[in-house]
Amino acid sequence: MDKQVDMKRVQELVADLREPNQAHYFADLLLCAAVGWAAFVVAVLPGAPLLRTLAFLAAVLLLYRTLGFIHEIFHQQGMKGFRHVWHAVSGVPLLIPFLLYLPIHQGHHNKLTYGTREDGEYDQFHSRAGSASAKLFALNLALPLALWVRFAILTPLAAVLTPIREKMIPEFVHMALRMPFRAPAIKESARAEAMAVEWWCCAWGWALVAIGIFAGWQWVAAWALLVVLIATLNTIRAMGGTHLYVEELEGRDARGQLLDSLNVDSNDPITLVLCPVGLRFHALHHVAPYLPYHALPTAHRRLMAQLPAGSEYHQVTVGSIAEGIGRLRRATSAVRPAAEKV
Repeated sequence: MDKQVDMKRVQELVADLREPNQAHYFADLLLCAAVGWAAFVVAVLPGAPLLRTLAFLAAVLLLYRTLGFIHEIFHQQGMKGFRHVWHAVSGVPLLIPFLLYLPIHQGHHNKLTYGTREDGEYDQFHSRAGSASAKLFALNLALPLALWVRFAILTPLAAVLTPIREKMIPEFVHMALRMPFRAPAIKESARAEAMAVEWWCCAWGWALVAIGIFAGWQWVAAWALLVVLIATLNTIRAMGGTHLYVEELEGRDARGQLLDSLNVDSNDPITLVLCPVGLRFHALHHVAPYLPYHALPTAHRRLMAQLPAGSEYHQVTVGSIAEGIGRLRRATSAVRPAAEKV
């Protein structure tokens, strides 16, 4: 039986699922943000240590979920109102706005650049999956300070200093996995909105300082720990539920991206926490990137049931994040870096 995925057949099977349910998006985001930030306040205020610890854990998990919508915002850019609300309740308060992600992700789905050195969301993990992962976890520790400097210091300086605006920010201040990496410019049509959000982040950065001075630095420390833990959860997800990180000299089409990606077909709590808003179906996403997150479980079930048993789509589906990490390690220990290939 032919195991190669028929991309046209896949498109036909999921064609009716592409319309986003905006009410679903808003309800999910606003509920998670409201409860998440309320839990954060409970965690910082005086109280029983166990209650505060549980509240902080809830804040981390819920606000991590809100941040996951940054991926949806890219692929559902017609939902401008949702993007504004997301910035207000998640992107700006966490200092991780869409403008840090937009120029990086726009090259990740491009068949000419996917999985190459021009793909900022990709890196070569050959023979160094362990050290590369450790580096990412270590960088997470510096993320709160780096984000604060990016917006509180570099935003006003970039307005008057050309080298910061044209070199430092594009090369080092973005959400790329690969570092250093020069991010492409944000398209002209999105620049005005990005600049407005950037200044809101600048204002929030200095508001954090004011909060520390007048309300107590425990609030700022808790915010910093929140950002570190959210970034750590995302790193674990990236290692076990996205790609195999086998860099090539040339890009890959939709089928090539499918074979290099993972679906985590599990409803266990760990998977649902680590891969929110549809991120556990990453291979499916690269086949049909236009599908809204709430449609992905249905689309995945259809493909698993209606594609031939043992197809390539079945082969890229794993049962847990741990299995995904194991697949990453096996893949990156069995290839040579693209630069060494003849």
